[in-house]
Amino acid sequence: MKFSAQTDRGRVRPSNEDAYCLEVLDAGAGRALLAVADGMGGHAAGEVASALAIATLRERVLTQALHWTGDDERLLGLGDAMVAAHAAILAAQGQDPRRAGMGTTLTAVLIWGEYLYIGHTGDSRAYLVGAEGGIRQLTDDHSVVGELVRGGSLTELEAMQHPQRHVLTSALGTQGRLRVDLQATLWHPGDVVILCSDGLTNLVTAAEIAERVRLAAVDHFDSLARELVELANARGGHDNITVVAARRGEEVRA
Repeated sequence: MKFSAQTDRGRVRPSNEDAYCLEVLDAGAGRALLAVADGMGGHAAGEVASALAIATLRERVLTQALHWTGDDERLLGLGDAMVAAHAAILAAQGQDPRRAGMGTTLTAVLIWGEYLYIGHTGDSRAYLVGAEGGIRQLTDDHSVVGELVRGGSLTELEAMQHPQRHVLTSALGTQGRLRVDLQATLWHPGDVVILCSDGLTNLVTAAEIAERVRLAAVDHFDSLARELVELANARGGHDNITVVAARRGEEVRA
């Protein structure tokens, strides 16, 4: 596998409240953990929430993933790790009143040979770009605008400009029902999985992401995330921008 990652505060925000994980668990077996978290909340609390979510997820996966067997256990294990991150953020809120209301999106992909195990809440996204160039969004945005797009009321381009595009319907650390979507999917040699915060997707379309992947040279794949971040910044960089990507190489053992 080849990897690429970049995070940037953008051109407007005073700080970066995004966080990410790119952890190779076993290069020979094609195992890795990718994750992106986009924090929210005042007094730098968003930065705390996203960092705490990534740290909790990473710790759980590193200590438990080798004991998970089969699709169900890996999906449930990933889901449990995300719920643990949610609990850790709620506990941190209780310890410091200044952090009340902080939260974060979290999109995670556990790469395990030919399978991708995906856990998701919020509006950060995971895409799969096929070796032939087609792109598929693997996650649903848990947002007011996401619901409108799925219902056919808005197009992708309209959603990118909608005034309520930042209103989430689920996120770690928030009150109410937590929605964690879990799924497993195959990926094939030459496929690319991309995780990103909405600082990218509010300025760069899925088709443009796929085109950048197509143009990315295999030997310089590590520059892909930087190029996507630069594209979003060139269009205004209104938010923090994070991109994490992995390209599957030749056959690996499961």
